[in-house]
Amino acid sequence: MFQQEANPVHTAMPLSAWNEQIDEYLLAGDMTKALQKVRVVLQQRPQHLASYCRVLEVAWQLKRWDEGEEWGGRLLRADPGNPMAWRALARAAEERGNRGQARAIWQRAFESDPYEPAIRHGLYRTSINVAAPLALNQACLATVQRRCEEWSRAAQVYAALVEANPGRSDFQINLLVSLWQSGARAEAYRLAQRLVHGERALLPPWVVIHALGDRNDKALAHRPMHTMDPDGEYMLTWYGVRPDSAEAPPAEAVLTLTAQEAEL
Repeated sequence: MFQQEANPVHTAMPLSAWNEQIDEYLLAGDMTKALQKVRVVLQQRPQHLASYCRVLEVAWQLKRWDEGEEWGGRLLRADPGNPMAWRALARAAEERGNRGQARAIWQRAFESDPYEPAIRHGLYRTSINVAAPLALNQACLATVQRRCEEWSRAAQVYAALVEANPGRSDFQINLLVSLWQSGARAEAYRLAQRLVHGERALLPPWVVIHALGDRNDKALAHRPMHTMDPDGEYMLTWYGVRPDSAEAPPAEAVLTLTAQEAEL
């Protein structure tokens, strides 16, 4: 008689617990293990933005500049203000010897995170006058205000920046979040609708629409939010917006692991 092949055993694990393990490997400097576990997430959730950030960290530590540029470009399509993504693009341009382009991209990264050491060093390296101290422009100051949760002040600065630089989608995203968190609900909702009308792959506008919109809005926003940020980790990490900022927190995201994956 032929022996029947046993059904594969699968294990359910909360995504948050799996990501905690990845972060432990990152802190320990075990990039190989971290990348193996990140790939498990991306196989099941290929647009999971927090995993993009973890891949970017691995690529940075291993000096895989081309790979970092690829993942940075993907992340910027969903969040054009992410400093890790701009850092990756700047370093790749610098590696190719394109100092002028690298300098411009480092400036974008600096405006998104003016006190991150690697970004500051990159801007210094590509500066014409390396002796001059780095100066915080209005975009940098707005970032500081936003991270200090001075939402109304940040919104005022970003509004002026958007008016002066209408092509800067990162300014528009930061204005959107600042308006929302400052209580300017109607203005934030209108801006979110305009942003998703122009680019449906952006995450923050969908989060705002889900928080402020009606039942139909919530239904439309559910899929992109569940795809890109199912447990709210990305928005909490980069914008300080917690899942309970919306009317209902997201359900716990779960991974389904094979026995081999569970042993990683």
